[in-house]
Amino acid sequence: MRFGVHVGIGGGLRKAVDEAVAAGCDCIQIFAGNPRGWRTTPYDASSWQEFARLRAERGIWPTVIHTSYLINLASSNRSLQSKSAKLVAHDLDVAARGGIEYVNTHLGSYGAQDRHKGFERACDTIRRLTADAAPGPMLLLENSAGAGNLCGGTLEELGALLDRIDSPGIGVCIDTAHAWASGYDISDAAGVRAFLKELGRRIGFKRLRVLHLNDTEIALGGKRDRHWHVGRGLIGDAGFRALLRSPQLAHVAVICETPKTPELDRANVRAARRLAGASRAKAK
Repeated sequence: MRFGVHVGIGGGLRKAVDEAVAAGCDCIQIFAGNPRGWRTTPYDASSWQEFARLRAERGIWPTVIHTSYLINLASSNRSLQSKSAKLVAHDLDVAARGGIEYVNTHLGSYGAQDRHKGFERACDTIRRLTADAAPGPMLLLENSAGAGNLCGGTLEELGALLDRIDSPGIGVCIDTAHAWASGYDISDAAGVRAFLKELGRRIGFKRLRVLHLNDTEIALGGKRDRHWHVGRGLIGDAGFRALLRSPQLAHVAVICETPKTPELDRANVRAARRLAGASRAKAK
């Protein structure tokens, strides 16, 4: 198990690595462009190659690219879905060329359309994306907080997506705050056992590659996406300890997406390691 945070690249990729090292990370998550815009940044080979070299030197792996927040792969709006697919394809291309292991995406909302039609539309789009992508990175589908008609709010639906797409290039990222907001009580050992039993049955642990480790102050089943510091919300130390010490999750990359300052990033990474009973991993 490896631990890290989301780091910004606005100051350059070298600075992003420095930020990660200062926070005590041995894995990281980044955006490859503006997370709230449609424009893509042209690929700068020298910058991304230096980023790969610096990550290797500092023992930081894996790296996750998080796609834009605007993406909606389940939408019935053809323009929105087309733009969304292009952004995901762009990030998969950057990842393949930059030696980055994962691209993580939200799935979006069905809106007012029939859920079955939206589900099939999302599956078809993701299947095409992985078929057209260069080999290397895995596309991870993230669970949603379940509000409204969001896609992927349950383990059942995520598992159905994986089964329908049927591609080895697809995995899953589980966000703990989203799982809680969707009604999964992971605040104690019994709840974690039940959650992991269903996760293993619906998805399979080999498909789970990243854990977004976020606490929350939203009530259980509140269907709202609000992140808080590890162990300081309603999931709490007991829930995270049970989750992080589960042997089924020993292989995952743990990324904190908690409110940020350099000091808070360090504190959240330390809390995650403490609750996992882990020490700093050695570079490989």
